[in-house]
Amino acid sequence: MLERNVTRAAASLSMSQPAVSNALRRARELTHDQLFLKVADGVQPTARMMAIWPELHRSLAVIRASIAPAHFDPRSDATSFRIAVTDSLASEAISAIALQLRLMAPYAKVAFSFHTNANSLEAIERGTLDCAIGMFPSLPRDIHVQGLRTDHYVCVMRSDHALSETMSLEQFVSASHVLVTPSGMDLGVIDGWLSLHGRSRAIPIVVNHFADALRIVAGSDLLTCVPSGFLDGYGRTIVTQHDLVVRDLPFETEKLIYKLVWHERVHSHAAHQWFRSLVESVCQRPQKATVPGEQWTSAST
Repeated sequence: MLERNVTRAAASLSMSQPAVSNALRRARELTHDQLFLKVADGVQPTARMMAIWPELHRSLAVIRASIAPAHFDPRSDATSFRIAVTDSLASEAISAIALQLRLMAPYAKVAFSFHTNANSLEAIERGTLDCAIGMFPSLPRDIHVQGLRTDHYVCVMRSDHALSETMSLEQFVSASHVLVTPSGMDLGVIDGWLSLHGRSRAIPIVVNHFADALRIVAGSDLLTCVPSGFLDGYGRTIVTQHDLVVRDLPFETEKLIYKLVWHERVHSHAAHQWFRSLVESVCQRPQKATVPGEQWTSAST
């Protein structure tokens, strides 16, 4: 059900493919249903399988929690962790989490995934992700959440842009923008805030990564809005390289809150508690504050 592929399911269970096929045959006899149908890239669940899966999944989680070790020794235990990290933190957090895990738990494994709020929550519900870092404006009841850090949006443009010195709200909404959204939607958080002022902006370009947006504004008259913290890491290199200018937004905004979320089924699991603690410690480390209006150039670095 999680892998949607018999071969991958066998590998995940440390079983042979014939053994998994035989188990599936016995399950079909027990339920009087095909349970899974073959498709081009694997298998898809039947309506019957979809109906019984939520309760079956919860039951399996209870069993796993019951037999899981009460303690986790990072120095010797081999456990796999799966986490998704939002793009604005990925360049900083992924390497830091991986290196810290390698140092503290040499036998553990970690797999990182591309994050969107919807996809990460779906994967956590399905069990293909253990936790995720994002902003998550709303969360299901069975999802736990831990605040990691706050941030705020700033506006970035070319150093010779007409708005590089001063920028009013009217000038901001009259300009054209590059929107960054992992989901590909054509509206973002900024647009929600603008709507409170009865305003909207032109967005001719939508990209999935903040680094791409910075490179686009470097060669155009477009503006882009990015979390300030992104410019303290990998984003700072791009801003410096392309001689970009960072400005405050010309209207009131709320703070961004980065959250770590996970499902109830791994909440009490010793290994996952340890891993979440590691992620929290890495992501809560103080960052250099970005100075609004600062122009980063090669000469000033």
